[in-house]
Amino acid sequence: MKLKTKLSEEDFELIKAAKETADRLHVDDVHEVAAALRTKSKKIFTGIHIDASVGYADVCGEIAAICCAVSQGFREFETIVAVWGDGKGTYKLLSPCGRCREVISDFSKDTWVIVGSIDHPYKVKVSELLPLKFNHSREH
Repeated sequence: MKLKTKLSEEDFELIKAAKETADRLHVDDVHEVAAALRTKSKKIFTGIHIDASVGYADVCGEIAAICCAVSQGFREFETIVAVWGDGKGTYKLLSPCGRCREVISDFSKDTWVIVGSIDHPYKVKVSELLPLKFNHSREH
């Protein structure tokens, strides 16, 4: 894995947007994960995890944020972050699940992902989180 990359002021603003979304949309007794995504044109989109009675139908916060961006015509992503919140001011940074890593990488293997802890965040490229990604191309 490459060296941890320090966050910019924009990255801390992205974490703040995810926290605000987690607080605004919090529902007690539900696994709440909010995400914030910054496009290459610097527009921020947020999303919240949607719980379903069957696990495979859940929608992760990162996917919800991506869907918001794509529905507005944005497909070039710069950075994404996922935050768990308890609705009372406690937060944790979360690394994307495998499914989210795949989707983020499908848009760009160069998208930055903010990981680590709230007190010590850093960012890595999604390609570092998903080495040897499956490629649909017939070219090898």
